[in-house]
Amino acid sequence: MDQAEMNREPVEEVIDLRHYVDILRKRKKIIFLVTFLSVFTSAVLSFFVLPPVYEAKVLLLVTQASDKLNITRSGDNLDSFISSLSRIPQLTMNTYVDQLKGEVLAQRVIDRLGLDREIYTTALFAKIVEARALKDSNIIELKVREKDPALASKLANTLSEQYLELISEKNQEQMSRSVDFLSRQAESTEKELKQVIEKLRAFETESGGIAVLEHQFQAKSQDLAKHQSLLNDARVELSQAEAGRDRLESELAKTPKTIAVKKAVDGSKDPVVSEEVNPLYITLSQELNQKTGKATEARARIAALEKIVAELNGEISGIQSLLVTKKSGLEQLEAEKKRLENARNLLAEKTTQTQIAKSIDLGGTTIMVVSPALVPDDPVKPNKKLNIAVAFVLGLMASVALAFLMEHLDNTLKSADDVLAKLNVPVLGVIPSVGRIKE
Repeated sequence: MDQAEMNREPVEEVIDLRHYVDILRKRKKIIFLVTFLSVFTSAVLSFFVLPPVYEAKVLLLVTQASDKLNITRSGDNLDSFISSLSRIPQLTMNTYVDQLKGEVLAQRVIDRLGLDREIYTTALFAKIVEARALKDSNIIELKVREKDPALASKLANTLSEQYLELISEKNQEQMSRSVDFLSRQAESTEKELKQVIEKLRAFETESGGIAVLEHQFQAKSQDLAKHQSLLNDARVELSQAEAGRDRLESELAKTPKTIAVKKAVDGSKDPVVSEEVNPLYITLSQELNQKTGKATEARARIAALEKIVAELNGEISGIQSLLVTKKSGLEQLEAEKKRLENARNLLAEKTTQTQIAKSIDLGGTTIMVVSPALVPDDPVKPNKKLNIAVAFVLGLMASVALAFLMEHLDNTLKSADDVLAKLNVPVLGVIPSVGRIKE
């Protein structure tokens, strides 16, 4: 690109910009007219056609609000579950705001003020009522917009009053249902407790109860101890008898049955030797027989005592097994009785707390009207200055667009410059416009 072309480009841009400015100058009447009509129409609508809308505002202070909605899990214990029934519900700020926009509250206001149901519907209330929680605060801003300033103020105040009453009524309904539920549970628990108490009484007074079994166990244990002692004595006696028998058998084996005895015979000088029964042998034999008899008696007594001891052990084991079963059943009944007593006491306590919570005016305690609605003096709609300013900008933009559109659609040649620009031929001359010559 040479220097001539570089110098020519800015000139062309200046020529184009001047062309646009010339178009705006050329169509300035249309631009002015369209802009003026837009502003004039907006002013007429704002001042004379559109009805004024007034806004009444109420400020509500929420004294009890939770950051998050508390959800009780079904797996919680009985105490936490019953406590959730008797506890006054704590709502979040968003819940309070959503309730203000509800259809139920709108219908209550309509009924309270006796408004025309064909005009004032719940759908209309959703449009004219605005509620929001102010940031970083517990204040709810309630706004009502209406053509009549007095009606706007009355609607806002009535809406806040009915809202407080609605919260109290809902609390009473919920607490009433909780009281009914707790009362039914208390009756059911009391009935179960009576049944368990009757079972305990029957369990304690029935034949073969724990007291009887314990007495039998003690008696059998004493008999077992006595017979065990006798068995031990018999075993000691048998051991002694067998030891004596063995000793006597050993001595008897060493003792001869007969002995040689020298006796003098009448008329003979020399004594005669004769054999006689050894008296020691006879004595040892007698003692051996006694020891053998004692051992036999001891064995018979031991066998009888062992049979008795075995029978007593079997009876004691049966009594112990039955006693363990009885005690386990008694412990279960006593644990069930304790559980039902705790549940009954807890239900009675929570029923009383729920009845107290039912009598509380929840609407008046959790929400306060810190700033009631006053009758507004100035309307909030239409915003005349804003409407006129917007109309001016829109009218100006539309008129400029219309000017360029008309210029684009205009193919007529009105000057020598138009001939040169569109036909690219030189102008040889201009015929002036001359009026008609009067004769």
